[in-house]
Amino acid sequence: MSFHSPTELQLPIRDAAVPAVGTFDRFTGQARYQLAGDEVRGSFIVVPETVPGSDACHVRVVYGDHPAQPQPERIDEPRIRRTRVRGECGPLAVDALPDQLFARGQWVRSDGTLGTVPRSTHRYLAEVVHAVVTHWATRPNREGLIRAAVRHAQQQPDIPAQAAREAAERELDAIRAQIAPHWTLLQQLEAVAQADAPRLPTLPRVVHIDYLDPADGTTGIMTALPRLNALDGTITYTVTGGGRVRGDFTVGPDRYSRDALPSGVGVQLGTTPLPVGAGRENEPVVNGIRLRGSWNCTDTQSLTPALPAAIPGIQRADAPDRSVPASTAAWISTAIRALAIAYRDHSNVDALRLAAGKSRVDQLRQAPVDAVVELRRQESAAQARLTAVQEAEAAFASLSA
Repeated sequence: MSFHSPTELQLPIRDAAVPAVGTFDRFTGQARYQLAGDEVRGSFIVVPETVPGSDACHVRVVYGDHPAQPQPERIDEPRIRRTRVRGECGPLAVDALPDQLFARGQWVRSDGTLGTVPRSTHRYLAEVVHAVVTHWATRPNREGLIRAAVRHAQQQPDIPAQAAREAAERELDAIRAQIAPHWTLLQQLEAVAQADAPRLPTLPRVVHIDYLDPADGTTGIMTALPRLNALDGTITYTVTGGGRVRGDFTVGPDRYSRDALPSGVGVQLGTTPLPVGAGRENEPVVNGIRLRGSWNCTDTQSLTPALPAAIPGIQRADAPDRSVPASTAAWISTAIRALAIAYRDHSNVDALRLAAGKSRVDQLRQAPVDAVVELRRQESAAQARLTAVQEAEAAFASLSA
């Protein structure tokens, strides 16, 4: 900065006249006040600023001189009595300064650490800032300094207003990016809700399903009685023959799928839930052991009669804490894989998934609705912040014009 036209002056602070020299930079619009009193010594830089939504004249007062952009430490930071002060305060409305001004700042201790400015020092600092701003407000070239500050700010490649606008734009874009998938899911759910009821298949009385014998790896035939559950697109298979498995399996899309048209395959052992802790009706029995649990597969393309080798989440109904014997675990796994493949490859699986989707619309809708409501609130607040910084830029532009 290049300050010109030094002016010697006396600043009235408390009951004393503090000697000072005022200089002014016609390129940046900033003013430097160098105080040399018994109680206070150092530089105070007055920076004209525009406050969004206000036509009043505002300034920011920086403690210390240079560099052009505030840094942790500045040259000639003020000393009030023995206390070195760092920081800045503002924006301050120069034509409406309160008598009891609050001036922010930090105490720079002798070891370089920062602390809270002592109360008596803070009061004196506030009076110094008040005197400096009051003098600046009476300058005959005040408007010229303001216009110079605006022109200088607009010439900077990374002015604070521009950085604030870009940050607000990034914040708004990020929020809208979060809204998009929730909104897309809501549209998909609405499409499922409005779709015509699917034409569900008529199932044969008996089906024969291939399975892999876990003992010798040969292919066997499982006999089952299928029953369609039209409300949720699942099929209950009552296994009656083939291998060592007997009982009911309810098979449908992955029960935890959040897709509008649920994907994957889920297998539930048994049918209607019994009272809490009692499992489900007609849970399958293998080697005389009643089994309980469920399994969900998200990647159905990787599902084969042999893989995954072990199905997790299955336990004994009579003694959940006891492990399932290896042979029993192998047989229930092979049955689950076979029935999951039968559902995945069903000729009418799309209609079954649509029925499942319709049954889940209300359940799945609430979470994205809540998310969109909250994100819209955040979007509104972010838009208000962006509008504020845009108005600040427009105000600077109008002043320079």
